[in-house]
Amino acid sequence: MSSAFEMRRVNAGYDGGQVLAGINFAAGEGEMIAILGPNGAGKTTLFRVLSGLLRPLSGQVFIGGGEVQKMSAARRSRLLAVVPQEIRTQMAFTVGEMVMMGRATVLPPWRHPSPEDRKIVEHALVYADVNELSGRPFDYLSGGEKQRVLIAMALAQEPRIILMDEPTTHLDANHALEIMQIVERLNREHQLTVLMTSHDLNLAAEFCRRLILLDHGRIVADGIPTEVLREETLQKVYHCEMRVQTDISTGMLYVRPCARHAPAGGTAANVLAVKEKIHVIAGGGSGVEVFRHLVFNNFQDVTCGVLNERDTDAQVCDALGIQTVLEKPFSPIGIEACRQAEKMAARADVLIVCEVPFGPGNTINLQLAENALKRGASVLINDVNLQERDYSDNKEAAIMIKQMLSQGALPWRSLHELRPMLLRSCGVFKNEGS
Repeated sequence: MSSAFEMRRVNAGYDGGQVLAGINFAAGEGEMIAILGPNGAGKTTLFRVLSGLLRPLSGQVFIGGGEVQKMSAARRSRLLAVVPQEIRTQMAFTVGEMVMMGRATVLPPWRHPSPEDRKIVEHALVYADVNELSGRPFDYLSGGEKQRVLIAMALAQEPRIILMDEPTTHLDANHALEIMQIVERLNREHQLTVLMTSHDLNLAAEFCRRLILLDHGRIVADGIPTEVLREETLQKVYHCEMRVQTDISTGMLYVRPCARHAPAGGTAANVLAVKEKIHVIAGGGSGVEVFRHLVFNNFQDVTCGVLNERDTDAQVCDALGIQTVLEKPFSPIGIEACRQAEKMAARADVLIVCEVPFGPGNTINLQLAENALKRGASVLINDVNLQERDYSDNKEAAIMIKQMLSQGALPWRSLHELRPMLLRSCGVFKNEGS
């Protein structure tokens, strides 16, 4: 199978900041591929690089065997068309006029459409099922109708490749299915190579034979749906518990996020309220995800400290209603703040140490964890890059943490790892055989 497009070791970003890192993949002619990933994963940037709108920082991009950055815009438009999420017009163009604009990319300047051009547009209107709307103003259409018009507009270019940015966004289930069926037919009958981004994992798995999963600008999985949509992989990428099941009647994969920490067979109506007391040692923004997880998952008694008053974590705690011990900016932890934090930590069933940078001013926070461990509380410590974030005298913080880990504290490296440890520490799984 010859290659429709290829990205070789592509790094890309904006204003010197990198978004894509070492992207390597190729698509054969006639493939239908979905690019998946959370917001900020790099999906839109990948499209901009592939379409020639963004020059990569390094690496090469090829379409139809030619390097994108060395192609003229006219040449690129004959090979590739882009279907955006939406388009806004300043004038009251009709549907027919909008689709005819697709021919503008291949027509010489100032040349009027020929009978052949009009025929191509008519075919595109029919294929996208908008021929009966050709005289209506584009702005008066529904979301599903507008999306079909954009597909017809792309078809009018007669490309070999179509890039579709979230083609089912803002559409209800029926119209989303309709759009995907049109795209599938284009792929099958015209042998068009289709690359689409999507947040709908189930729809992508149903219609696309190949999925590519992005996370933080890197490809973390590439293959058929059953290879890419694995629970462990999705949980790491989307930072929430996921379940992947197979529909017995259709054989299709079905992906769903778990409803917080409800027991097996539970519903949103009987989500457990976790009453165990949690104390968090954070700082420098290291606790943001942990705080959000605890509060949004119904942990009812969460405390934190000691934090600097202007710390990002302090602002998040204030917004989420978490009781926090604060110290003045740029000051070491004082006696009074330490005493308040000791009281909070002494009543905690679980103490969580986040990926905190430690220095001489906040190492005393680790004594709270040591005391908690001695009295039998669960202590969960993030040990990622421990040496690199230890600015204390003689690496005192790293020594204290390693000693606690040898005495029964549990290490964690991501929120994905922390969740089950936390729930087991709180006894949520005790009656579920886990």
